[in-house]
Amino acid sequence: MIAAVIAALLLGQTQVPQGSDPVFASASPTRPGESGRAARDRTASDPASLVEMQAFGRCAARRVPAKAAALLQMDYTTPQYQQALKKIALSNTSCVPGKHGRFAPVLFAGALAEGLLSHTDDLAEALAYDPSKTAVKAVGETDLIAHCVARTAPREVAALFATPAASDAEATAIRTLAPTVEACVAKGQTARFNRAGLRAILATASYRIVEANRAPAGAG
Repeated sequence: MIAAVIAALLLGQTQVPQGSDPVFASASPTRPGESGRAARDRTASDPASLVEMQAFGRCAARRVPAKAAALLQMDYTTPQYQQALKKIALSNTSCVPGKHGRFAPVLFAGALAEGLLSHTDDLAEALAYDPSKTAVKAVGETDLIAHCVARTAPREVAALFATPAASDAEATAIRTLAPTVEACVAKGQTARFNRAGLRAILATASYRIVEANRAPAGAG
């Protein structure tokens, strides 16, 4: 049922999802609020639900690109962001007719970002670091990690977004990125992501980077 999808989406956590398939874990103590969350707060990551989530977000991005773009430029830790995300989800329920599952808002946002990024001709080039462009401010540690990965390995990140969600190709792309992700984690910190969560935060960070690089030199 559509209602089940949306209700689950809006009740889900805003943190990066985890599950039984962490990409990596450093040797440092677990950070509170990330890997240490209770199991009941973790996002279901069955393949069918992840495929549905990608389709839902990409469909919404096609239908309301301006609203999706505005959302992705917001601070995702604020109530205003949560309200904007809910409005987009609830106004695009026809994107998921007859489907049901449990999803996290971060996965929806990631799918929105991928939908918008799909119009970028050369995503790897668009992600490439350009010191003359407007700097992009990261929101929190996980976002900082995502920015670092996108800047460090733009071609590999672009290749990840070209794979179907929950596919073997996605798993291969994630394994290729894993060393870069670990290198981007600050010394003494721990980060745990499942494939879906990592893909989502890379997508939202990549969208903001691409948009900043579109701005004229010296703007902002």
